[in-house]
Amino acid sequence: MTSREEDMKALKNEVSIPVGAVLERRRVDHPWAEWSWRPVAAVVEPPALEEWHVMVSDGDITRYHAGTALVTLHRKLVEAYRINLALETPSLWIMLDAADPSSAMPWHLSQITASPYDAQDLADSGEGILEQVPMPEDLLALLVEFVRGHPAPEEFRKRRRDEVKVEELKFGKEPIFDQSPHLQAVRTEAGRLPGHVGSSRPPDDEGCNG
Repeated sequence: MTSREEDMKALKNEVSIPVGAVLERRRVDHPWAEWSWRPVAAVVEPPALEEWHVMVSDGDITRYHAGTALVTLHRKLVEAYRINLALETPSLWIMLDAADPSSAMPWHLSQITASPYDAQDLADSGEGILEQVPMPEDLLALLVEFVRGHPAPEEFRKRRRDEVKVEELKFGKEPIFDQSPHLQAVRTEAGRLPGHVGSSRPPDDEGCNG
């Protein structure tokens, strides 16, 4: 089995990708805080770096490698991934939790997800910092392939009663009196005979008086 076939087999269930979070610290003019913190980017399979490794620093702005988390794509969440891919910019959502107050850094990486459903749950919790960042191209290509490998099941649509054709109720056969002109004539004549089930009683016929 080739590596490509192995990858496709893995896509049937789930696949996990290590993703690094880039966190930016920016100086702000605020009476209650000196710095603002927010995730600004994600990196697929980042190099082995310690948490809070300084990536770039320019006076009032510093960017850190805040840590690495696994982004797991699961077949049960394909609907959420389709919604993500329909966004103008497909995204990842990075969640930070407050760190121990005694820590040198006030936040630590909690979770990275490609599911907007998960992101909504995180937002509803009202805790920590949640930021939406563009999805790296390598992960976007994998997500597209993963979604294509899990097509949505066809929606079941119950057929309305008035959509059923009469012919279907006759097991595919034509009505018997429609098969022969001769039988059609017999049916017509039978309808004219007195006492026929389908005939009308003459107005002066009062029936049997006993």
